[in-house]
Amino acid sequence: MNRTWVFSIIFVLLAYAVCWPTIINIPADWPTIQQGIDASTDGDTVLVQPGTYVENINFNGHNIVLGSLFLTTGDTSYISTTIIDGDSAGSVVTFDSGEDGATVILGFLIQNGWANFGGAIKCINSGPLISCNIITGNTAGEELSAGQGGAIYCDSGAYAKIALNMISGNLAWELGGGICCLNESNIEIFNNIISYNNTLCGGAIYCYQSNPIIKNNVFFDNGDVGCGGIFIYISSYPFLINNIVWENGGYNRPEVGLDSTSFPIIEYCNIQDTLWPGQGNIDVDPLFRDPDNGDFHLMSIACGDSVDSPCIDAGNPNILDSLLDCSWGLAGPRSDMGAYGGGDSLITGIFDNMPSIPDRFILLQNYPNPFNAQTTIRFILPEPKNVQLTIYDLLGRRVEILIDEYMQAGVQGVNFDASSLSSGVYFYSLRAGDKIETKRMVLLK
Repeated sequence: MNRTWVFSIIFVLLAYAVCWPTIINIPADWPTIQQGIDASTDGDTVLVQPGTYVENINFNGHNIVLGSLFLTTGDTSYISTTIIDGDSAGSVVTFDSGEDGATVILGFLIQNGWANFGGAIKCINSGPLISCNIITGNTAGEELSAGQGGAIYCDSGAYAKIALNMISGNLAWELGGGICCLNESNIEIFNNIISYNNTLCGGAIYCYQSNPIIKNNVFFDNGDVGCGGIFIYISSYPFLINNIVWENGGYNRPEVGLDSTSFPIIEYCNIQDTLWPGQGNIDVDPLFRDPDNGDFHLMSIACGDSVDSPCIDAGNPNILDSLLDCSWGLAGPRSDMGAYGGGDSLITGIFDNMPSIPDRFILLQNYPNPFNAQTTIRFILPEPKNVQLTIYDLLGRRVEILIDEYMQAGVQGVNFDASSLSSGVYFYSLRAGDKIETKRMVLLK
């Protein structure tokens, strides 16, 4: 199933959702999303009104379309205002009953999941389309124990299509901070922005005995302790094309890591610090417009920037940008590297206008944790705020104020140096305007 098919099905879904006779509305017809799914039959559409739904949903083999009002209107504001919150009670969304390519989840903010496998989404031997979602603030595993797939976990022959999502700020305690792909899960991953996810091995993606197709994505600043930003392990033969892989992996860790039994095909990719063997690969600053605030468009003189990104028209020449403007496809028709190119014009205005950050502030788990001497604390501000970030010991005594200033919206981070402190449990508390959130961290020397 190629990418053009997926883009086309999104267009068809928009039409069907308007005229298809079997539409279940949430909460008008049923108060919860799960009840709507359970009441559906194959081919139905479950349409969800804006709001926060604290649920852990399972499709239970129902081959249906689940969408926010973005599905019927194309208005991307509905993505960040239609929230499925897992309440740290398991995977937020589960596909484990053989759901096929007719199954779609489209246009949600998916957050606050916790499970050993798949903090946000777990997909076992199923092939749903997961598209146009913001997936953030989910966790797989817990301190000192295994956890795989902070955002998405695919296993046992899964064949999901993961397209046009923002996957950011998720944590797995073992494998795949963003996506974990295991055991003949030959998934497709394209036109996503995957950033600021953390794990022990494979900050962005961990791949084991699987052959995913990975095209036109941005992988940026995904943290990893031991293996690499993208780690490909044991008898895996993935295909990477037109991707930008930048500032991943952590100190002295590779952007793309391999074991000796895996043989990826990597072409027309910009991979930092490695001029990867393969046709069309480069290693040069991609010149994103504003990556610190979630804008991964490529700089372009024609669009008012001071320079042209080297990734413009540097993708596979057989893949064309069918629309050329400052949001999707720059300069000539040849595909650009990264998330904003190489696609069908039907999707223009969907991914391009997706909110770069959620509409609420989020305090992320520090990384690494436990840590020895130094760790990084990140948080997301939806708008400029006066921010105070304070460290406390186990008795509630203030240890240090790390930040006390006015800060701009976006993904923010600060390094905490605890070399002068003794081992133990500490807390960090973020105050942003009238919002306060606190998390625990462990210092081990």
